[in-house]
Amino acid sequence: MTTGTANVNSLTAAYRLATLIPLLFFALHDYRHHLIRNAALLAFLPWCLLSFPLSLLSGRLPVGIICESLLGFLAGGSLLLIICLATNGGIGGGDIKLVALLGIPLGLSGILLLLLSSCLLALLHVVLLDMIKGSTPASIPFAPYLFAGYLGLVLFPLML
Repeated sequence: MTTGTANVNSLTAAYRLATLIPLLFFALHDYRHHLIRNAALLAFLPWCLLSFPLSLLSGRLPVGIICESLLGFLAGGSLLLIICLATNGGIGGGDIKLVALLGIPLGLSGILLLLLSSCLLALLHVVLLDMIKGSTPASIPFAPYLFAGYLGLVLFPLML
């Protein structure tokens, strides 16, 4: 584990910014159809796996990179799976798989931070809708909040 400011090279920063493009498409499709297609997630998998060679450029050990990615994948997917099971399908399978895939490039701490920020944004949105309209929606698409949370994760370090 390292301390201090993370060393992010320009290639890694470009990868993180470019990841916003497929996430935007996931968010728009989920917003319109309340669905994230498995074929799109399968096409997103190689992009997430591209984070491995990019992480090697930072000088980290390959075993550490694999362990961190695996922990992010498992933590993201299993947390949302537990929520899905506890709420009897309150979170969709596409959201679970998307978060698991995002755990690969983000790692454990990154995926937990993404889930925290995304859930807070979704909760804020539902509370504001309740205050304005006096009712809460029966369901909300989660991918737009994942996009907004990821955008915050990517842009916040660049502002420092």
